[in-house]
Amino acid sequence: MLKVVFDLTDFEEVELVPVSDVHIGNQLCDIQTLHDIISYINDEPDDPKCARICLLNGDLTESVTRQSVGNVFDMTMTPSVQVATMIQMLKPLAEPREHYPKGKILSYCGGNHDTERYKDTGISASESIAVGLEMEDRYSANGCYSFIKLKRTQCDNRTTVVTVYNQHLTGSASTVGGKANRIEKISNGVLADLYVGGHYHLPMTYKEDVIMPNYSQYSLTQKTMTYVIVNAFLRYGDYAQKMGLKPSSITIPKIFLRQKRTMRKTESDTDRRFINVEVLL
Repeated sequence: MLKVVFDLTDFEEVELVPVSDVHIGNQLCDIQTLHDIISYINDEPDDPKCARICLLNGDLTESVTRQSVGNVFDMTMTPSVQVATMIQMLKPLAEPREHYPKGKILSYCGGNHDTERYKDTGISASESIAVGLEMEDRYSANGCYSFIKLKRTQCDNRTTVVTVYNQHLTGSASTVGGKANRIEKISNGVLADLYVGGHYHLPMTYKEDVIMPNYSQYSLTQKTMTYVIVNAFLRYGDYAQKMGLKPSSITIPKIFLRQKRTMRKTESDTDRRFINVEVLL
């Protein structure tokens, strides 16, 4: 399993924006919204104690081939141009800068559209994008486990660590409950503070608690795990319309990773592109 250690010890909090299921090359891809979200991530929050980063979670390209599901003649650009376009758009986020030694992309997990192309051509669209962004050390086709290091407070040089596991997810669940069950299933094998999934084109979030042992103190602790499924950047029509599926909401989860001791109320976001999710450490 890929392990990522991401140093954000200049900050006490993190605002994490997942980007998944862009499907660039699809006729219904909402490229303008994607441009807007990338610009938003590239900017800094008003609060200097809060970092703003993203993670990439698969199916950034449509990558249809003659042997895969879909029609190559419906794409607006070839798979190679799709890859080059995504690299160009994401490059500013990948570049190191002050306070962000590895840039603003936490990790990158490939998706099923990338796998389809790999089976036919031996070339993975997501891996090609990772190479183009010079972040091969934070890329996996299967899932990424990340440790984010934060500063506790301005007066405390010790660090706090939050764990994030992101995976594109698989399967064909059609109900909200089925999709929720699918992302919960990955916690049976991997324990983390936050789970982020894609594939289902439905922004949703929920939490559940488990009892954990503290071996050194012979005590029990209640741990909260947060699950988030990410939106798609697709307008309604084509496959979804033909199959009688609901339109994909382009509302984007915005995940705040905060420490309980510095916790404060998350203000309502007037930008309807986002839904706020809070994870307390």
